[in-house]
Amino acid sequence: MGNNKIPIIHRIFRCVFFLLCLVQSVFAQKPETHLNGFGNIDFSYMPGDSSSAFYAIGEHDFFVTSKINDKISFLGEFILRYNPNSATKFLPSIERTLVKFNYVGNHSIIAGKIHTPLNYWNDVYHHGRLFFPTIDRPIAFSYLIPLHTLGLQFQGQNLGKLNWGYDVVVGNGISSSDVGKAGTNMSLTAAFHFKPSPYTRIGASLYTDFLPNNSAGTHSGHNTNPPHYTGTLYKGAVDFHMASMSIAHFGNSFELLSESSFNLTRTDTLGNAKNYASFLYAGYILKEKHVPYLSADYLYIDKKDLYTYELELLKLCMGYKYEFNHLINIKTQLEYMQQLHGHSEHTKHNNIGFRVQVAYGF
Repeated sequence: MGNNKIPIIHRIFRCVFFLLCLVQSVFAQKPETHLNGFGNIDFSYMPGDSSSAFYAIGEHDFFVTSKINDKISFLGEFILRYNPNSATKFLPSIERTLVKFNYVGNHSIIAGKIHTPLNYWNDVYHHGRLFFPTIDRPIAFSYLIPLHTLGLQFQGQNLGKLNWGYDVVVGNGISSSDVGKAGTNMSLTAAFHFKPSPYTRIGASLYTDFLPNNSAGTHSGHNTNPPHYTGTLYKGAVDFHMASMSIAHFGNSFELLSESSFNLTRTDTLGNAKNYASFLYAGYILKEKHVPYLSADYLYIDKKDLYTYELELLKLCMGYKYEFNHLINIKTQLEYMQQLHGHSEHTKHNNIGFRVQVAYGF
């Protein structure tokens, strides 16, 4: 009997030894960690506003990336941003924190808080204004787009001759916070894109969620009451579905970004509401450092919508960007904002303004 036990003990020992060697190989490599920071300072002149001219400190973004080993990496994005409830008017927040495991080829599993991969802007840009083609995000990001998801992401990148990519995300949705969620339903995102050239990316996505009590948490475009609505908020359930598509080209001489989203919300009270958002940017690069540009931004929220509430906005911009180098640029922007339609309790308005932004990295 004793002789029969020896091979079993040896096999167990070899298995334990193999696992120890595997763990050591994973963690023996010294992580490559990089810390970058991004910020901006703005000046605005709005003739029709009560405080017509003012300066403002923008978000300051601390961006951490770490290559733990050949297969595992970490990304963290931590923001200091405006918050009216703070004595200094600024509070920190965790915008992204994720661990990525590249299990084979260009296929990865990502766990953590991510930017929901709905469109080019939310998938590619972080909070550093240094890389934005315009001073601000599109209007829909403040009202409609579910910015973040906390959960599990399956991702593939640069597959085949057309450099296909896919993202499938299951996680806490619009009603959730970073430490929990409302209800039992998970949000689902499915997106794909391809790159016919190194400078061009075309993609589309679908997003679906269920809000059991119409509450917007930290993952939505707005995490407080809608600023344009003063009536009683709807507290029933909302089905939320969104389809988006993007066409982006950022070449050596010409830049183009076109993004559109169609949103369908359904309530037992008013039925289906059909919402729409579209953003178009075009820029021309002169002598590498000079980029004059135009942008048009449109948002339409149906009067039947009980999540964002009835609203129609149009924003037109004519701007100019000068890049001193890859770590600092200045943008000037002439803006026209018109509220075409809105809730009856909210006054319609038109506004013309001039803005300057210095954006930097460190």
